[in-house]
Amino acid sequence: MQTATVAIARFGGATGFEIPYGTKMAAGVVVTVPLVVLVLVFQRRIIAGLTAGAVK
Repeated sequence: MQTATVAIARFGGATGFEIPYGTKMAAGVVVTVPLVVLVLVFQRRIIAGLTAGAVK
């Protein structure tokens, strides 16, 4: 079991000297886009929770 960032960092190329930048960028986008969408969908609830916790 690894986090997504560690798994992406361990991607290897065809040889030990090749760095697959395209594959790493595609994996990063696939991991990041759903998180951004969730934050945008629940943005009002996130802000409401933050402000409710700040009021004494």
